[in-house]
Amino acid sequence: MIEQLHFIRPLWLLTLPVLALLWWLIRRRNEKGTEVGELIAPHLRQALIVNRETASPLRAVDGVIAAGVCLALAAAGPTWSRVSSPWFSETAPLVVAIEVTDSMRANDVLPNRLERARFKLLDLIGVRTGGRTAIVAYAGSAHIVVPPSSDVAVLKPLLESLDPAVMPVSGSRPAQVLPLAMDLLGDEAARGSILFVNDGFSHADLAPLTGFAEQPGTPGLAALVVGSDAGGVALMPDGSPVTASGGQRLDTRVDTRVLKELESHVAVVRMQTDDGDIRALLRAIASHLTQAEDPDAQWEERGWWLLWPAAGLMLFWFRRGWTMRW
Repeated sequence: MIEQLHFIRPLWLLTLPVLALLWWLIRRRNEKGTEVGELIAPHLRQALIVNRETASPLRAVDGVIAAGVCLALAAAGPTWSRVSSPWFSETAPLVVAIEVTDSMRANDVLPNRLERARFKLLDLIGVRTGGRTAIVAYAGSAHIVVPPSSDVAVLKPLLESLDPAVMPVSGSRPAQVLPLAMDLLGDEAARGSILFVNDGFSHADLAPLTGFAEQPGTPGLAALVVGSDAGGVALMPDGSPVTASGGQRLDTRVDTRVLKELESHVAVVRMQTDDGDIRALLRAIASHLTQAEDPDAQWEERGWWLLWPAAGLMLFWFRRGWTMRW
């Protein structure tokens, strides 16, 4: 935001030194005192002043000039983001990388994480009118399930067929998705996005994901994290619990510390029961597309925010004794 901060009408900033000069001249004049005060001896003038201890260093000119500064900055049109065009954001290419591992069998969300992930993906794809979506399934390796397509009827049956049992390599290595996603996006990589749908990341994923996100011309990264922090019990289709290599139950807790470390490079969205997570993902996808290229995107003017403090300062004119003397 700081890097993109600028003013749409910067010529209005020329009024700031004028306001500063005006403030200095009026304060300097007022500090000299009135003509009547200058005619009275200093020791008598001090005795005649009422409430010397409670006198405020602030003057009416301070409020007037402060309000003028707010209005000048508002007129200059500060902005730091663009207004995305809805028709343009819908065309953003998207690669969805869904984790298909035993931890996605956990029942902390019903019926389990993998099923809920499918439901959310179908909702997301359904609202992306005209947007092309590719599906990649990953565990210890990554594999293309569906090349870029805008046909929900094609995507749905292939999503429903995903199961951890069909994955050739166990484990969870989301970095394996990145080269596949770059190939799928092709020339549109800079304006596309990669969405990970999983139950979190590990510390081993931090370096490859952050390194990828920092490279120029790469897709935006987002993640829909399915599951609770406490985790649940991962159950096989026959109802038996999934066990780890040591024989104990599989740990399905979500590592929130890793998610916080990734937030500066990956738009992390936790799954919700309503459509709030879908809206957040659409904003993340549209935001990356707008930053990449949108020739018709207009800068969103934020100057109206400064009208509120200016109006608040103007209210002091209704205070008794707070009168501006030019």
